[in-house]
Amino acid sequence: MNFLRTPQINDYFYYQNTIKDKISFSGVGLHNGKAVDMQLIPADENSGIVFKRVDLNGNNIIKVNSENMVKSKFCSKISNGNNFSVETVEHLMSALNSLFIDNLVIEINSSELPAMDGSSYEYVLKILQVGRKPQKKPRKYLKIKKTLFANIDDRWIQASPSDKFNIDLEINYQNTLIGNQRFIYTHNETNFVNQICYARTFTLAKNINKLRASGFGLGGNLNNAIVVDKDKVLNDSGLKCKDEFIKHKILDCIGDLYLSGYQIIGDIKSYAPGHELNYKILKEIFSCNSNFEISELDNFDSLSLQSEVNQQKYILA
Repeated sequence: MNFLRTPQINDYFYYQNTIKDKISFSGVGLHNGKAVDMQLIPADENSGIVFKRVDLNGNNIIKVNSENMVKSKFCSKISNGNNFSVETVEHLMSALNSLFIDNLVIEINSSELPAMDGSSYEYVLKILQVGRKPQKKPRKYLKIKKTLFANIDDRWIQASPSDKFNIDLEINYQNTLIGNQRFIYTHNETNFVNQICYARTFTLAKNINKLRASGFGLGGNLNNAIVVDKDKVLNDSGLKCKDEFIKHKILDCIGDLYLSGYQIIGDIKSYAPGHELNYKILKEIFSCNSNFEISELDNFDSLSLQSEVNQQKYILA
């Protein structure tokens, strides 16, 4: 199926949005390997994105915001005060960020989201099929006000002021197939759909046994992850593009940063990026109120943001 349309700024850019109808997903968790059912449900304006653990009683609501983020190495995780949590939320959050979804209830009967194909593709596809519902309240954005830095050994991430949301990531794997890859990306709906949403999670075959011994990757298979063995991709379908590896890191970054509860306006640059670094830069941003500003778009110089959306079309096959 192809979607060919020009996004309308006044529909999605300035005002909050939800979805027009419920959407259901089923699958297995990438890390815990457990079967899971999940439903996206339209929500009222100003309610934000909220997960509801329907398999648990009591305080089973987990709201997406900076206070509920949990440090995690292999995925993104949020938790409420009762230690109820959901993890591997980044692929869905990346789709919601990119499609301007502000308000949503996500009912789920397990601690981990379904892996789907290891990307955001199926989330994007179904949301666009069902359609989005513009709401009356204006959207709020988080604008970076200072240059901020975080690192783990020689790996690092930087956030700095900008009038757009730009991401510049570089990876350098000691693997002949992956090797050194860099991708510079300007975030908007069209670029995400055309360039990023299909990029799947990946791992090296030599690391799988160690991952599983640590309780991760128990639901991983060739249908929901790229597996690289030396200079060969083990998936029969191969790669969707030669730079799918770095593009998946972009996808993860977009999703992780939306755990702030806001779409970000600023430049993100990182070497050897990952969930821990994304977590650390968000914590650094929120460590001081002078690091950021939260406001409606009209209070920012939004001309450059508008130009990125105004005359674009996308194709989702």
